[in-house]
Amino acid sequence: MHQHYKISNSSGNFFSGILNFVLPPVCVCCDSPLQADSKFVCHDCLAKLKAVDKNYNIFQDRVHKVNFSGNAFSLYWFIEGTEIQHILHAFKYSRMKSIGKVFGKKIGEEIRSGFPGKYDYTVPVPLHKSKLRERTYNQSDYICRGIGEELNIKPLEKCLGRTRCTKTQTKLSITEREENVRDAFAVNPKYGELINGKNIILVDDVITTGSTILECARVLKENGCGEVTVCSIALAE
Repeated sequence: MHQHYKISNSSGNFFSGILNFVLPPVCVCCDSPLQADSKFVCHDCLAKLKAVDKNYNIFQDRVHKVNFSGNAFSLYWFIEGTEIQHILHAFKYSRMKSIGKVFGKKIGEEIRSGFPGKYDYTVPVPLHKSKLRERTYNQSDYICRGIGEELNIKPLEKCLGRTRCTKTQTKLSITEREENVRDAFAVNPKYGELINGKNIILVDDVITTGSTILECARVLKENGCGEVTVCSIALAE
């Protein structure tokens, strides 16, 4: 198995050129050498990702909420054992943060073409402090940065915080999911005035049941935000 790596210092171009010659970068999915214009995943594996139809209504299907104010979409279906799982695993657990920025830029492109409008900030779904200590970074921060670069808007990485840990949602009923995340998030008081009346892009890496990101959207709206657009790299089947 090849080792994936990243060089980010100021002399990275010179040294990465040498390292790429000795140890060519490989696809995180199939370990094949990457094409010159590819980043972390080869063309063949990228083509296997199953796109989510842009007309798919996440909240109507997942949590039967049709009064959500704003657009909601994901780029790809999350299917266990497939390329998207390998990509997101590398992103979440192997410190390949550039994956988030690359897909963030793609989300930004989708927003510009499919959901044109005025957007003021991106906001990531937060991790609880204990989870953040374990992983050392919130992967959604890097998706936000990619979106921000594409749409020229600023990420507010500390706008939302978790007030308590929540248990996994997958085996809970719709009602239990809503109760599990109810009041689990809060807006940082420092950002209250800043987000008032502003249109927010709310970002997560994977939407599983929809309850968590919907609760985050509710909290933002209750704190005076304008329209909240929800997006993620992947959506669990």
